[in-house]
Amino acid sequence: MVLNMFQYYKNWMEFWFLVLMIIGGFIALLAPSAVISYVIALMTGLAAGRLIYERKDKIKFPYLMVIAGFVIGYLIGVYYGNRKLVIFLFVAGAIIGYKLYSKKILKDTKY
Repeated sequence: MVLNMFQYYKNWMEFWFLVLMIIGGFIALLAPSAVISYVIALMTGLAAGRLIYERKDKIKFPYLMVIAGFVIGYLIGVYYGNRKLVIFLFVAGAIIGYKLYSKKILKDTKY
């Protein structure tokens, strides 16, 4: 009955939001120090910037929600470090990643 109610093509955003929220929390719990937590936040921000750049001319909202799911899960799981600094580093990483891809300093195999 539950499988009949779940239709992936209609609910993929909610599915990946939840999955990445769990993964984000798990990764945060595995970080042994604040420095590692900050590096992970920066690196995932860079990856988010790449995803946002890739979707710049297409629909963005579902992808932003999936990214938000990861960030929320990561913030819930961060044990070491300042959560405000984690958010700042993630956003800074996303902006830097977007700019590096838009200026063609970093390139993807597709481009």
